[in-house]
Amino acid sequence: MAVSSPSRLAALLPLLISLMYGGCSDRPPSVEEQLQQLLNQAETHLEARDLSSAMAFVDPAYSDGDGRDFRALRAMLVGYFLRHKSIHILSKVDQIELLPEGDAEVVVFAGLAGSPQQVEQGLSQWRGDLLRLKLLFVAQGDGEWRLRSAEWRRAAPQDFSL
Repeated sequence: MAVSSPSRLAALLPLLISLMYGGCSDRPPSVEEQLQQLLNQAETHLEARDLSSAMAFVDPAYSDGDGRDFRALRAMLVGYFLRHKSIHILSKVDQIELLPEGDAEVVVFAGLAGSPQQVEQGLSQWRGDLLRLKLLFVAQGDGEWRLRSAEWRRAAPQDFSL
């Protein structure tokens, strides 16, 4: 079963901010690498439907253009998980922009579906919902980031062409 509305898709946003670091390099990861790692881990948490991990990485001051705050986002996510027993995601980071304030704006294209998809076919052939997410992350220190705000719209398969 595919996700059926943009409001339900908003419920997935908190999971996009789950952050776990790993790696063997002696140099600390760049901001871009930190955010890419965050998004990779978020995909795993989304598919696991892990509410507590998701909300741990949402900034308490979260707000979006639809008037949702932290509590409303959490309630929306609970509802989404109750309605969707299976979540499958394929994502592609389109851009990461570091803002002068030290925050970061990330544009991600994501395919969301209720059943497994052929990863090899990519997002242009996805059988589910396609989204363009514009996420604002705020730096918390020590390489940690929190989701402060999010915008999304439906995307078309052409948005995923190389």
